[in-house]
Amino acid sequence: MRNRKLFDKKKLTKTYHIIFDAIGCDRKLLNDEKIILSILLEIPGLMKMRILSGPNLVRDYDKANPGITCFEIIDFSHISVHTFIKTGEIYVDVFSCRKFDYGKIRKYLFSKLKVKPDQVETLEVKYPWEK
Repeated sequence: MRNRKLFDKKKLTKTYHIIFDAIGCDRKLLNDEKIILSILLEIPGLMKMRILSGPNLVRDYDKANPGITCFEIIDFSHISVHTFIKTGEIYVDVFSCRKFDYGKIRKYLFSKLKVKPDQVETLEVKYPWEK
């Protein structure tokens, strides 16, 4: 954002955003629509938010890149999940304009996906104007 001086930082929307990327996951788990849907159904409750639309699930049957993509709109924003079955990858994005406990979401995903810290990269997005 080049012209930050054009914006009154106090008036910009405060955002809360966590990215949870995991590799080397159990491929059967990543291919299970019920498990992937359960992630989208359970996370809003952990955030004390509700689902406004979705979850919507799309399965990609492309042999080169099979996987599942899910998306839902929650009050105050969205949650998305992308799985890649062949490579054992999952990418989870949780974004909100209302504060939530990042640690609770991370703990839940570690447990639900049965992954270890060395398989995961997480990022808590914080924009310069939010400091």
